[in-house]
This record gives sequence, structure tokens and C-alpha cells, in this order.
Amino acid sequence: MVPDTPVRVGIVGLGTIGRIHAERIDTLGGELAGADLDPAARTDFEIEFDAPTYPDHDALLESGVDAVIVGVPNGVHETVAVDALEAGVDVLLEKPLAHTVESAERIAAAARDAEGFCTVGFTMRHSAQTERVRALREVGAFGSISHIEVTYLRRGGVPGSGDGWFTDPDLAGGGVLMDLGVHVIDLALHVLGHPDIVEVSGTTRSEYGEYAVDDSATGLLRTADGRTIAIDTAWHGTCEPERACVVRGTDAGAAFEIGGSELSLVSADAAEPVEVVSVDETDMHLAEDRTFLEAVAGERDPPNGIVEEALSVQRVIETLYESGTSGTAVRLDSPVAAADGSGANE
Repeated sequence: MVPDTPVRVGIVGLGTIGRIHAERIDTLGGELAGADLDPAARTDFEIEFDAPTYPDHDALLESGVDAVIVGVPNGVHETVAVDALEAGVDVLLEKPLAHTVESAERIAAAARDAEGFCTVGFTMRHSAQTERVRALREVGAFGSISHIEVTYLRRGGVPGSGDGWFTDPDLAGGGVLMDLGVHVIDLALHVLGHPDIVEVSGTTRSEYGEYAVDDSATGLLRTADGRTIAIDTAWHGTCEPERACVVRGTDAGAAFEIGGSELSLVSADAAEPVEVVSVDETDMHLAEDRTFLEAVAGERDPPNGIVEEALSVQRVIETLYESGTSGTAVRLDSPVAAADGSGANE
């Protein structure tokens, strides 16, 4: 469903992710505007989308947009998102929530007090496979889920070839764990219903570049009720590229290549054959932007709890870095969970 009246969406940051969103908002019938410090980026955007641009987000907000999509470096998220929320504008903020937990907490506080709503760009939530697995979990098809593994591995996939803000610790807050790890952690927690995390163990590595951030990370999370989550991610892995999720339950399990067109369902009865279910192959950014536009237009309820869940993901990432530095598992005296208490057990 596409809103009847065009929604005016401002894209803040006209780099790669900003243009990905702009293309889909344009396809969905939204009215575009843009903001970027770079005059050349503004000119290209104006030509491609026949849309006005502004030199900064303040001027964009003053122009009267209905919503903004924030695609600037992580270290600038707080400034743009808080200003937009205080202006009463709806916000789609690219992941992660921020470059530090403290900054993420301030964004979450602003979102709680805002007239508009804020959502976060966790695109993997929007795959048809993720939605099917969530639905199966809710009806108890897996029994009790005991373990989830999520991997996001690239081969030669360092953003900007290692020479951009993604490898600047002051702007990014970290490396691959902040870039790709945030996706896999959120997906696993989303499938489980965001349970409390009580222990985190992980290792981060910098193996392939002359930068001061991690380019691969491996972690194990344990929930309050004993379930586990394994994550593995790399910008430049010596392996086949992969975006995969495996769910293991007492009655059944599932496996899928994220964003693909198939979902494998595996019964606990070894005599039962693996069932391969066809699903619609999803343009996850398009699905995400459609959901956002419809919420801005009032044609669906605004998303609930995503910022708090993003804050819990940010805390897990910080704890993974702590574990990697100390070389030991980190036991959490205060379990990491969505700040509104929405952590769910099955």
C-alpha cells in the first residue's frame, strides 16, 4: 500500500545508503528533498531526483518535511535525529543507533519525548523469511528455541576500501561489529523476542587493513533462561560471502539465506524430510521504506519499541568489545534487554 497523499521525506546524507533510500522513496511515490555538506552530492541528487537540496539538516527541517531518513556517519546520528525529533518530524535512523551507548541513550530519551516517532534501519527484519520464522515461533512451531546462529560474511567488503568514515573509530564507534554485527545481533534478538542477555563472550580482530577498527568479530550471547546466540561477521573473510540464519528448537528448526526466496524447515523427527518452503524474495530496503511511509502517512501504526531494542543491541555491542579487550566472558549484573521491559520468553 502506498500513501494517497505524497509524504515529503528529507534524506540527510546523500551517500550510498541515502541514495538507496531515495530510490525506493521515489518508487513508492514519496516527495523527496535532500541535505548534505557536499555541494557535488547535492547537485547529483537534484539532477537524479528533480528534488531540492539543502546544505545542512537544519535548513531541511525548516523547509517543512514530514519525515527524515538519517544516513550520516554514526557519530553524527545524535545531532540530526534529536533535532528532527524535537522538531516533531518522524525519523528513520540508519543502524546502529549511535557510535556510543551514551549517545544512543540520548537518542532514545528524545524519541520517548517526541511527538513524532523514530524507527531504526534494521533491514533484515523485513525479509519474508524473518517474518515467516517469527510467525512460526509465535504459534509454537519450534517448541522451545534453544539456539540461533546468524552470520554476515563479506569477501573484500571493507566499506570505502578502508579509507572512509566506517574505519574511523571516532565517527563509526567501531568496525565491522558496528556495521554488520548490529544487523546479525538484532536479527537474532528479534527472532527470539528480545530476551534478557546475561552473559557476552566475543573476540574482535583487525587482520586485513591499516585501520584502528575491527574487520571481523565472533560472539556468543547467553539469555537469562539459558538460550544462546552465536554471531559471526567479517568485512573480508577468507570464505564464501554469506548472510544466513539458523534457528534450532526442541520440536523443529529453520535455516535461510537472508533475503532469499527459500526457507528450510527441519523437524526434530529425523525420519521427516527437510521441507523447503518458497517465499517472496524481498527487497528489504523497499519493504522497510514502504512501512515507514505508511506510518508517516497515518495508514499504519507507528513502530513500537524499536528504538529501545536498538539501544539493547548497542549495549550488547559495547559488551562484546569489552569481552574482546579483556579476553574473558562478561557477566552482566543488570541484564541487557529492551529498556521498556519488552524482553520476552517463549
